[in-house]
Amino acid sequence: YESVIPAKAGIQRGGNAHNAEHLPMTRKIHFDQPSNYPFDLGKVLYAAQDFRWCKWDDEWHSGVLAGNLIHIRQVDSVLEYKSHSGADLDNMLRSYFRLDDPIDMIYDELSSIDGKLCELVNDYPWMRVLRQPDPWECLVAYICAGHSRIDNTIERVERIAELGCRIHLNDDVRTTFPSSQQVLTAGEEELRARNLRFPNKHPKAIVQVARLICDDKLELDYLAQPEVTYQEARSRLMDLYCVGPKTADCVCLFGLDKTDSFPVDVWVERAVKNCAIPPTGSSYRKIVEWAMNRFGEYAGYANQFLFYEEREKSHRNGGEFRRCRPFPSS
Repeated sequence: YESVIPAKAGIQRGGNAHNAEHLPMTRKIHFDQPSNYPFDLGKVLYAAQDFRWCKWDDEWHSGVLAGNLIHIRQVDSVLEYKSHSGADLDNMLRSYFRLDDPIDMIYDELSSIDGKLCELVNDYPWMRVLRQPDPWECLVAYICAGHSRIDNTIERVERIAELGCRIHLNDDVRTTFPSSQQVLTAGEEELRARNLRFPNKHPKAIVQVARLICDDKLELDYLAQPEVTYQEARSRLMDLYCVGPKTADCVCLFGLDKTDSFPVDVWVERAVKNCAIPPTGSSYRKIVEWAMNRFGEYAGYANQFLFYEEREKSHRNGGEFRRCRPFPSS
């Protein structure tokens, strides 16, 4: 799975003399590769968790993360990256990729709990749960993702990002994700004018969230604090207009660092039926309760193995998520 995003959607290529003169420093992050479950950047980036990554060339990946345009590649147990600002992003990227998580211990424990998870951990040892640095962007992205194909979500997120500020890294031109104030200033009609192919209520939902943040009535950074439980964070998110259980659980897992969160979509609902001891019911609540009881604080990791396997099955069978297509021309 690779996202392929043309210039129209906010990614541009082309000669630029001024840009070409600016050669940013390439920084290196050395990390310890887990002995049994090695990290693989090229697979982790396109596991349908974060939607602003694409291949830049055969080696480098382009993404916008917390206002930084980044080119990144992996060379063995080293991540090499450059950013448009030249800033030291080592700590942010180590956190984003969870390079310091005890992956060997976590995945060994999951393997011991459930035979199906043992198979999936062996099949996809590179799997990671991204810890996204901007909960606001994560929330908007997963509102965009509701009842939508992944390629449509990528398109929507990039078109909303056009409200942000243009940044460039040599001849790669992108935009930062707009702040809540920028979205609030733009308003619902501007979002609708961007041809997002949204359900009618989603632009309203995004603007309402932006207003709550600007009015200090919603503190997403606070919800990401360790002392705030998954249940507390989830409950607060579900108070928001147009945010249901799956959206709230995705934001808890990827944006608020609640690794006991277990988002349930059609893929996960299918997958849990193949576990050694499946849930006793098929309702969202029953599946989440089953996952939390069975996998505890590592439920989010288990979730991603189950989700990815079902999507891979669809891929192998010629299903709708075979790969992300370029944006339509209109």
